[in-house]
Order: sequence, then structure tokens, then C-alpha cells
Amino acid sequence: MRNASLCGALAACVALFFGCASAPHPAAVDPLALIDRDAALYLSIPAQSHLPLVTKVLARIGGMDEKDAEKIAVRTQNIYIAEESTRARTLLQLAATGSFPSALAKLALTPRNGWLSQTAEGLSLPYTYYQHTSSPVQVSLPSSANALVSYAVEPQLALYDAALAAPDAGGIPDGFDRAAYEFLTTGNPDDIRFYERKADAFFQDIVGVNLRLPLLAVSGVLEHSKKTDDQYYVTLMLDVAEEGATPAKMKALLSSIKIALFGIPAKVTQTGARRITIVDLEISKEMLLGTIAW
Repeated sequence: MRNASLCGALAACVALFFGCASAPHPAAVDPLALIDRDAALYLSIPAQSHLPLVTKVLARIGGMDEKDAEKIAVRTQNIYIAEESTRARTLLQLAATGSFPSALAKLALTPRNGWLSQTAEGLSLPYTYYQHTSSPVQVSLPSSANALVSYAVEPQLALYDAALAAPDAGGIPDGFDRAAYEFLTTGNPDDIRFYERKADAFFQDIVGVNLRLPLLAVSGVLEHSKKTDDQYYVTLMLDVAEEGATPAKMKALLSSIKIALFGIPAKVTQTGARRITIVDLEISKEMLLGTIAW
């Protein structure tokens, strides 16, 4: 009886220390399977190549001290963000892979630090998530390899639960835009990549002009400026909708973009039948932060 009681106590300690959902499933789930399929903007950030930026992103989104955010950033491998900010919808979801011991969460995500634990019901496991008392941010570590941050994290936990039910599915997550997925997961592993599906508004935000372009998507790559760590070089690729991609319309569009960017040190060229590429743009780290963590 004593041994049974001791085993029960140890089991309770293990469950508390590692978390109910962490121990059985240590393998990482594809983080792109854990974010919304219909967001306006997607970003991919390799954390170890951009630690100062990732630290600030986590601090702003999570409302935490940068020293605490850095402790999480150094454990993070890749971050994917889905977001949208319109009159009809406010969405901010982050899914990351890395090494996130549940013990660390239990030390950091405490009532003293403004976090209250809750349980997501109706799933195959009783996943724990944490709600911040002074902001809408919620955090969950469904496994030691996955971290989720959102204004409403339960839909992400449902996606995680579904991914566990089909571990051999592989490939592009069901319902995810193929072009977006392939762009976000290819290229130089040190670069930040983004894919904007509601492209007209994004182009206006990033460049500061509204061309009312017939765009399908804007994709882009950000790499550190050679001048300073606080600046990024940006390459933008504008994919034009079929109705706007006749040779005459593409020529006119190219001219209008060059006029709009007059005085900005950027090179604008047509690089495909329906694509215009802008290179040598620069964006500050603070402006990028404002885009990611508004």
C-alpha cells in the first residue's frame, strides 16, 4: 500500500512537472499546421539567426521583460506567425518549434507573473494553457517541442490535437495555401520570409503608397543590412492577377510602381509574365516589429 501511494505521488509529480500533454508526444508537430489557414499575412522567422528581433517580438506579444523573453528566444528554432488586423477581424497566432521544458513554463507562467492556468476541454488530452491577467495573450506548450501564442489559443490546440491523430500525414497541412507554404519553407534558412494574401493593403503599409494593384499576393525576403543590424534589406515579389497581366498592363503597372517609388533607392523589374520584383528596399527593425507585434 505504501509503495502504491508512493508511486501515485511520484506519478502526480511527474504529471505536474512535465505537463499532461508533453510526455506522450515529445516530437514536434509542423508549426505551420498549428496556425490559421485563412490569415492575411504569414511570417517565417529563424530564431537563432535573429535573436534580438525574436526577443523583442516575444516581449511585446507576451508583455514580458526582455530578459525573460530572451530565455525563451534562445530555446526557439523557428517561428511562424499568422496575423490579420482589419475592421472585420483581429488575428495574431504564433507557433514555434524549439526546446520548451514544461518545468520552465511552470516557473515563468505563474500567477505572480500575471499568468493563470486553464484547461482546454473537448480534446483527446487535457491541454493546459495560460491566460495573461492584463492582456489578451494566451500561451500553451502542448509538447516540449512546440509553443503556441495567440489571443485565443484553443483553436491552435485543436489543430495540434488533430495533427497527433494523423502523425504520418506529412506534406502541406490540409487547407493551407500551397504557394504560401512552399515559399515560407524554402530558400536561405537564415532569412525572414513573409507571404501576404491580401496584398494591396500590405503593399501600401510597407511602401507607403496605394497603387490599387490587381495583386494575388506579395511575398518577400528580409535579410540583415550590411550597414547595421537595425536595418533589413527587403526583396518584394508582386504576383499580379491574370486580368491585370497582359503585356500592356504589366508595362503600365511597372511604370506606375517606379513613379510611386521615385526617390526611394529601390530597383523595380518585371521578372515573369505576372511578377514584378522590387529589390534594395530597406526597412528598420522597429518598423518590422510594428508589422509583426502591433
